[in-house]
Amino acid sequence: MEVEFTFLTQRGTAVMRRSQRASADSVRLGRGTDNEVPLGDIRVGLRVAQLVRRPDGIAIEKLGAMPLQVNGQSVDNAMLHVGDEIRLGPYRIEVTAPPEGCDGAIQIELAEPLASATDPVRASSRIGLEHAGFSKRIASWTGVLVLAVICLAVPLIVFTSGALTPWHKDTPAPHATTLVGLSWNTGEFSNSHRFFAKNCATCHEGKFSRVADTACLACHAAVGSHVEHGVKLGSAGEQLAESRCIDCHTEHRGVRGSVIRTAALCLDCHRGLDKTAPEAGVKAVGGYPAGHPQFRATLVADAAKKQNVRVELGSKPAPADHPGIKFSHAAHLVPGGFPKLHYKEMACADCHVPEPGGQSFQPITFKGQCQSCHNDNLTFDSVALPWSGAKVPHGDDSAVVAGVVNFYAAQAVQNGAAAPAATPAVERRGAGMPTSLASAAPASVQAWIRDKSQAALRVIFDEKRGCAYCHYGTGADGAIDTGKVMASLAADKEPLKVIAAVEMRTRFLPNAVFDHSQHRGVKCEECHASRQSQASADVLIPGIETCKTCHGAEDVHLQVKSTCITCHVFHRSELGLMHMTAEAPK
Repeated sequence: MEVEFTFLTQRGTAVMRRSQRASADSVRLGRGTDNEVPLGDIRVGLRVAQLVRRPDGIAIEKLGAMPLQVNGQSVDNAMLHVGDEIRLGPYRIEVTAPPEGCDGAIQIELAEPLASATDPVRASSRIGLEHAGFSKRIASWTGVLVLAVICLAVPLIVFTSGALTPWHKDTPAPHATTLVGLSWNTGEFSNSHRFFAKNCATCHEGKFSRVADTACLACHAAVGSHVEHGVKLGSAGEQLAESRCIDCHTEHRGVRGSVIRTAALCLDCHRGLDKTAPEAGVKAVGGYPAGHPQFRATLVADAAKKQNVRVELGSKPAPADHPGIKFSHAAHLVPGGFPKLHYKEMACADCHVPEPGGQSFQPITFKGQCQSCHNDNLTFDSVALPWSGAKVPHGDDSAVVAGVVNFYAAQAVQNGAAAPAATPAVERRGAGMPTSLASAAPASVQAWIRDKSQAALRVIFDEKRGCAYCHYGTGADGAIDTGKVMASLAADKEPLKVIAAVEMRTRFLPNAVFDHSQHRGVKCEECHASRQSQASADVLIPGIETCKTCHGAEDVHLQVKSTCITCHVFHRSELGLMHMTAEAPK
């Protein structure tokens, strides 16, 4: 589809025309630079509408929240005809007859310039020098003299008199023109906003006006929330709702960024948050390191129900994790490794693989971390298990139970109604114990299938070399009750889950941000007591006292200067959107 669009610009009594053509499947209109028809007014969204071709002509469709009017009627989409008038915010668009070679043509005019939107208010007000009986000429000359003294004379006198030391010893004395330029310089832009530094109207809707939230949200509409929606914050919630973007973000502060990093900004709310929002379940923070509460780790409370709980580190009794798996760090981090098994000495990096960015670690999985060493634990003597190779698949205990039972049921069918002749069973016995032969198979085919299946399942779920070596069962105290499993099969029910659910967390402090790549020079053992951990329930996350050994307040000199946003972020995408719209505080 090819559309010709013409911009009309008023220059006194003359009207300037500038025509262009756009070729695309759909011609988009909006303030974004990627639109085929750019509408540069700051009041227009990045994408507000699009022209599409339909079998019976060209139609316009609404994009975004800005109202779309066609011939005075608000619509979401409509077919267009020559002579139709479209209103998109301050723009008036007329559909004209397309020239040869075009599917459509539109004529665009900025009907309501930005300045005209405030003209009625100014006309009805009595603000200005002319209403106060003061001459504009006198005020203008007074302002010129004041600015000349403050911005020109005072800087020249101060710098040339030597009252201030230059920023650098080798910096030559500045010239007069340099001093004048510094007096009027608003400051250097941050790197993220540098591309529109020359267009002040991108953020400032008027001369010498502060930046409104709507200007920020035009680009940052998907910004994350600070708290989970529905949390009762009391008066703190009202303060958060009234906060403006520029309360935390200021521009013209140099290339380091536009985020205010001082701890006082966060402490204004968090210093008394336990009193202003008691139902939110948060603690007051008076600063760091003094005044910061002990860390609270998020641990697994019930793996089957996927329930988590926040527990304070260092509390009594010691906090315990319940991932549903048996594991010992100390048993794996043995000095010298395992020579009899031909395994080298293990290190933390053998199992904990960093994410591509290096900030955190990838989740622990059987295939990724365990299978390379524990693959033999899934293999049994062929005489002990029924199928070829005698290898048990990992991750589906119900399928294993069903496979064993179906195998012996098929044997019974293949041999007719009678069960196969009894054969000596392979039994596990300790050293020195006499060998005994198994009794003959029961007369009942069902009983024979049950006994054979239960004997094989005891081998599979054995705690020495079977599934129970690493996993808990669903029985009492984590036991695996194969008899109960077979009873459920005898009652024509679905096989019971034999292995307890596993839920392993990868982040224990989700409300904080910790970058492991920035701590590569620190050994893992300096923060995590992994070599002393005997059970998977042990919580190896260090407490705040460990962090205090290296990190100090924002004004320290011999430690790492740390402030609130060193470890915490304000906008968190996992909590949803901030729900700030065009009606947000100005």
